[in-house]
Amino acid sequence: MRKIMPADYAWEDSWTEEIYTVTFVRGLDEHETLRRFGVTDGNIHPVDDTEVMERIEETDGCCDMVLVTRAGDWTIAFEYSGWAGTRPETLRELTCDGGEAVSVMRHDYAASHDFEHAKDGRIRTAFRPQRPQERWGSHPDALNEDMRELGLEPEPDEEFQSLSDSIPAALALASRISGVLFTPALLDRPLLGGVITDAVPDDPPEGDPLARHALRAFNRELAEAIDNASPDLQRRVAVAEARRQCELAGVADHPVLAAALASAERGETRSVGHDSPLAELIRGYESELTGHPIDGATGEWTAGPSADPHRSPDGRRTIFSIDTETGMPACPSCGWHHRPGEAEREAVRPRWQAVISVRHALSPDARRAAYSTHFALVHRGQVMADPDHAAAVAATLRAARAEENSVS
Repeated sequence: MRKIMPADYAWEDSWTEEIYTVTFVRGLDEHETLRRFGVTDGNIHPVDDTEVMERIEETDGCCDMVLVTRAGDWTIAFEYSGWAGTRPETLRELTCDGGEAVSVMRHDYAASHDFEHAKDGRIRTAFRPQRPQERWGSHPDALNEDMRELGLEPEPDEEFQSLSDSIPAALALASRISGVLFTPALLDRPLLGGVITDAVPDDPPEGDPLARHALRAFNRELAEAIDNASPDLQRRVAVAEARRQCELAGVADHPVLAAALASAERGETRSVGHDSPLAELIRGYESELTGHPIDGATGEWTAGPSADPHRSPDGRRTIFSIDTETGMPACPSCGWHHRPGEAEREAVRPRWQAVISVRHALSPDARRAAYSTHFALVHRGQVMADPDHAAAVAATLRAARAEENSVS
């Protein structure tokens, strides 16, 4: 049998889906796969594109709907804008009776993509596709030979290897395990699916909650410098970094961001609520990045129960804007959005990164705030990447720690 290679997934580079998870499941049929994801029997039904898009809108892009189809001896579960298939708890449930599952998540706006291979209720091999040298699980080296053939070098010469365009290789690895080639054509018809309402609960946290934070994988020196700093210093460097990114992006004087940073400096930290001005600003920049329309009157993503998906003028972006009963715009305060080109995306990306950093700085956990605001410095794919500044921050933190120790 011919070995599947990244070239078999060449279509993925031009696919417009920027966030998705595909999970290959052996040993369960479609209905049982959905049940173990947490879809109740009464909620399992054929799902078409319109229902999927409406659910993505309703969940603000964090979709909790799963679709399934059969391919040989495996069931393929697909999540648009979702990632339940990467949860260890989900994978344990899918494989607890001697089964097997492998999932690949693409998430262009998260710290990293994800690959997980589970069998008999345990994660065997897992890694971030950009950083295949950082693996975990009961058998972290079990896939090394295939990984090497696919360009996911498990033991690179470069200590801080970071791969771009790694999803085709991760999908090819999943296909080598399952023997199934996933293609978008499998999604071109209504599929059995449903909304997750009864998911397996999260496992109780064990050990360091930031042990697998991407900052530790990309720059352990900076992570350890943050670890050794006092909570007050962690908070101060988080706010300072968020402010620096706002200045670089030219949005430091924006009243919403100025107020949020002032609150963080005063120690008035909190999780950012969905209806907060900062969350609305983030959605606005995400709309510019993705081309998805936002209702100017409500500040919400466009959605309407009677809306029908129509293609934007360039034919590449499905949006909701036409009421099928009247033929009129379902959202009069929404304008047509075209899918932005790369130059437009690059222009808005610094502003988006800056507001995300401000949100991180408001985290009630000072250490997490420092980790998350500084991750943008150490990942080459981030618009704010600056390894020299990351090194300077680490040095400053070490010096401050040494001074504190000498005083005490």
